[in-house]
Amino acid sequence: MGLVLAVMAERCYDKSRWSSYWDLLPDIDDRQDMPVFWDQQDLQPLRNTPMAEKLGGKWPMTGCHVEHPTQVEELFDTVVKPFCSKGHVPEWQDKTKQQQWWLYLWATAVVSAYSFTLGEDKFQAMVPLWDMLNHVTGQCNVRLHHSSKHEALQMITTKPIKQGDEIINNYGPCSDSELLRRFGFIEQQPNPHNGCEIPCAMLVARCQEHMHPSGAKQSSSDAAHISSNKVFLQKKVQFIQKHGLVPSDGWFKADVLGQPQDEMIEVVRLLLLTAAEFTAFEKQVDRWQCPLARPLTQMTSICHQVPHIIRAIATERLAALAEPCTANDQAGNEHMHGFRRMAAQQVLLIERRALMGLQLWLDKHDSTSLINCSKKVWMHLR
Repeated sequence: MGLVLAVMAERCYDKSRWSSYWDLLPDIDDRQDMPVFWDQQDLQPLRNTPMAEKLGGKWPMTGCHVEHPTQVEELFDTVVKPFCSKGHVPEWQDKTKQQQWWLYLWATAVVSAYSFTLGEDKFQAMVPLWDMLNHVTGQCNVRLHHSSKHEALQMITTKPIKQGDEIINNYGPCSDSELLRRFGFIEQQPNPHNGCEIPCAMLVARCQEHMHPSGAKQSSSDAAHISSNKVFLQKKVQFIQKHGLVPSDGWFKADVLGQPQDEMIEVVRLLLLTAAEFTAFEKQVDRWQCPLARPLTQMTSICHQVPHIIRAIATERLAALAEPCTANDQAGNEHMHGFRRMAAQQVLLIERRALMGLQLWLDKHDSTSLINCSKKVWMHLR
C-alpha cells in the first residue's frame, strides 16, 4: 500500500523527478479493462468468483497477502484518505471526491500492473522500462535478476532472441482470473494455470460449523466447551500456517479438471481432528523434524467427512455463481464493453467447470487416495 501512496503523491507533485515516467504510463482511460475500474453492473457476472471476492477483500486470512488490487474501497477509507488529508499528497484537499477516488484507482492499477517484487525483503518497486514487457504464459524468454549487494537490476535472456522478436516477461503462474484482476487481460490460448479457488478462511469456517452446528441448543457447559474448541481451532490454524500448508494468498487451487492441491485435503483433515488426535499428530511432527527421526507414518486413515466438507463448499460456491450468458443475455448487456463481457464470461465459465470437476474428482477418490494426498504433503515438506 505504501507504493500506491507514493505513486499518488509523485503524480500530483509538479516537480517530481519521475514526471516523464508518469507520462509514459497509461492514463485512466487506457486502463479501463482492469476490473478495479468496472462498475457494479459490469462486475455482476463475476459475483462470488475469487476475482470479485479478492477485489473486495472477502475471506481474509491472517498472515496471508493478496496482491493488489484488493480491499479497494476499505483501503481508500481507512488508509488513503487519512494519509492524504495530512498534506502528504499535493493539492489533495483541492480535488473533488471523484478526482480523489480516480487518482487512487489509477495509482492502484499502476502499482498492480507495473510494479515488481524485488530482493529477499520482497519489497515492491516501480521499474521503468522493464515494466513495459508483456506476459504470455509459456513463452517467457527473460528472467529478472536483482542484486541488492551491487544495487543492480538485470533482465537476463533465458533463450536466444532474434532481432525483431518480442521480449516476453513472466508475471508468475497466474490464472486468467488473476491476470484479469491484477493486469487487465486474459490469455488468448488455453492457460494451464486455470482452475477454481477455495479460500482457506472458508474451509476453517465450514469445519468449525461442522464440529459445532450453530442451530443446536446449548447449555452453559456446552458454550464453555465450544469456546475452548474455538481456541483449539486457532491453534490448528497456527500449526498449518507454521508448516507452510496455507498458500501465501490464503486461497487453495484446484486445476481445470478439478484436482485439488494436496494441501487443501490435509488442512481439512487436520481441522477435523479431535483434540487428542491433533495433539498426538503435532508431537509426531515435532519428532519427525528432528535429525534422524523416523518417517511420518501415523496417517493411516482419514475422516470420512473430509471429502464431504470440501464437496459441500464446492457445491455452495458453484450455486453462488452467476449463470453463463446466453445470446439473449448478451444482447441485453450491450452497455458492457466488449472485452469486459468476454473476459467476465471466460473467467466465470472456467470457475464453474473447475468446481464441477472438483465435485467429480471427490466422488471418484476414496479415503485411501485422500490419505495418500495428505502423506505427499509431508513428504514434500520433509
